[in-house]
Amino acid sequence: MEPKSLANKVGLFVLAGLVIIAALILNFSKGASFWKKGRDIIVTSGNVGGLRAGAVVTMSGVQVGLVQDVLLSEDGRSVRIVCRIESPVAIHGDARFDIEQSGFLGDQYIAIIPTLNAAPPLADGAVVKAADPFNLQEAARGMMGLMSKLEATVTRVDSAVDRVDRILLAEAALRDLTNTIANLRKTSEKADLTLEEAHLLVRDGRPAVVATLTNVNALTLRMAAVADRIGGLVTNADQVVVENRESVRETLASLRDTAAGLKGISADLQAGRGAVGALLKDPGVQVQVTSAVANLNLVSSNVAKHGLLWSPKRLTPLTNDTRYSGRGPFR
Repeated sequence: MEPKSLANKVGLFVLAGLVIIAALILNFSKGASFWKKGRDIIVTSGNVGGLRAGAVVTMSGVQVGLVQDVLLSEDGRSVRIVCRIESPVAIHGDARFDIEQSGFLGDQYIAIIPTLNAAPPLADGAVVKAADPFNLQEAARGMMGLMSKLEATVTRVDSAVDRVDRILLAEAALRDLTNTIANLRKTSEKADLTLEEAHLLVRDGRPAVVATLTNVNALTLRMAAVADRIGGLVTNADQVVVENRESVRETLASLRDTAAGLKGISADLQAGRGAVGALLKDPGVQVQVTSAVANLNLVSSNVAKHGLLWSPKRLTPLTNDTRYSGRGPFR
């Protein structure tokens, strides 16, 4: 009897220990509690990263449930995450669901972030959408691409700095820059002196400028008065022309008739008609007139040279008694 009772005691002890261990495991593990009531919320996402069944569901940092299952959709493009919400807290429809990670390399979990709580609370079996979790590998690949671009940029900057150091910071360039700054300083000083002289000139010549402007103003007024007078004269001339239009017209007609008569007389003279025309066309008369004009020209030349009372000397013919008044050939 004793060995059998001892075996029974050992078996009961082992069974009690197993029950206690199972209860502790269920109580402190991430598994579901069968004796707690709750509701299921299905979260859809394009990628769950490293999320597994049994992960924690938190709301404002407080655990409100667990992830029961992670199911892949038929087309393989999305994932359905079944969350068991055991807390009686209300989760509104405008809440944001994110797949986050505890720490840098910790486990992933689902975080529920309330917003305005304007939508009604989610019922059992509600379907919500969550953003894709942060993927460390994709971030690393992106960081590698960024690092390569940054390295290329650093190389270009280094090359640009080298060119600047070689070209702009050379001794000759610095010398030219120093000379340029010195020239600019001298130019600035000369400009200041010029402005000061201009200021003094304006200040000293202000009375003369004022007097000149006064004279110009007076001259303008006089010119305006003269312009008014000229305008009055033009107006009077227009009135005179308007009033004496008939007289002017008759005068013009008389001038036109006189011009026609003179034109006829000129035509007659050219044709040799009439007494005057005949005289002008006669060759003898032309010869006499030419001779008279030549004699008149000679007389006027002698008068201008010798005077009005001058008369030409008479030439005596040479005879045997005429003595030579000049010098002899042998003297």
